[in-house]
Amino acid sequence: MEKRIKMKKKLIFLTSMMAFVLSLMMVLGSCAMLQRPGDMFVYDAGNLRNVMRISDDSIPKSWLSVSFDGQQLLYAEQESNFDPDRNTNFNTSRIIYLRNAMVFTKTPLVDSYNFAPAWYENGQNFVYITRNQNNTTQLVRSSVTGGRTFITRNPISNGGWDNNPSIRNDIIALDAFINNQRQIVTVRDNGSELTVLGRGMQPSWHPTENKLVFIRDGGIWEMNTENAQVTQLLAVSTDDQRNGLVCRRPSYSRDGNWIIFTRWVRVGNRTFQHLFVMDAEGNRRTELAGGNVNIWSPAWGAGNEVFFISNAGNRDEIWSALVTMH
Repeated sequence: MEKRIKMKKKLIFLTSMMAFVLSLMMVLGSCAMLQRPGDMFVYDAGNLRNVMRISDDSIPKSWLSVSFDGQQLLYAEQESNFDPDRNTNFNTSRIIYLRNAMVFTKTPLVDSYNFAPAWYENGQNFVYITRNQNNTTQLVRSSVTGGRTFITRNPISNGGWDNNPSIRNDIIALDAFINNQRQIVTVRDNGSELTVLGRGMQPSWHPTENKLVFIRDGGIWEMNTENAQVTQLLAVSTDDQRNGLVCRRPSYSRDGNWIIFTRWVRVGNRTFQHLFVMDAEGNRRTELAGGNVNIWSPAWGAGNEVFFISNAGNRDEIWSALVTMH
């Protein structure tokens, strides 16, 4: 009798342990981590899948832009080089082209100090910002086959730089430093019809409608460009703004139903920039990827795939992933 009781207790113990292990596996299954030492790249496997690294050169990168067909990438590559004549280091920023978004065979397109490329719908032309020797900026149109045309002969900003262009139907939205603050402006790609729309930064066009999403007061807003009406989609508290816990780089998915963005968050006693998504009304906000790494320059592909840059593993590289929101 005593032997049967001991066996029964052992069976109950083993059953409980198996249930615990299964529960633990289910919990861990909702998150995943790229298995390379030092990465600490954690992502939500329920909503972000097929995560893969595209680039492999460790050179600092930013301003990632994906063509409308999702097949080509542009980005800015920053390097610090030594100038023997001035006996000092100087920074460069050149625009890089990937003919195949999933294959890291890069082609430098524009050298010197150029940044913030943005595709036209045709997947051949793009606009970008160039910085001049007098430290002012101009808006330029170019092509993957070469050549350039200055859209603006003088900077739009009356202090600081023009930045962050986004183009649709030959109308460029960008932010400029005007009257001591960043403001959203639009201009046609022939340099005409310059219009100041209001305070904000990092505008990105809706794929089909005359509205754009942008950053104001650290949060995410939407603007109807026909009447300049604005709607707040994600608010950031004054305390979070003061502590730098703000949003960056919002953009619509190709169907206009989702908005991808990054936000600075606190992890322990440090802050990191993580990847988020929400629906176009500002609801269903979900953190897709983070950990002890920074993620920046998110951009949608042609479908539900996203591209972004991260310093996972202490390497600034381009990644892609499939967003599968339920």
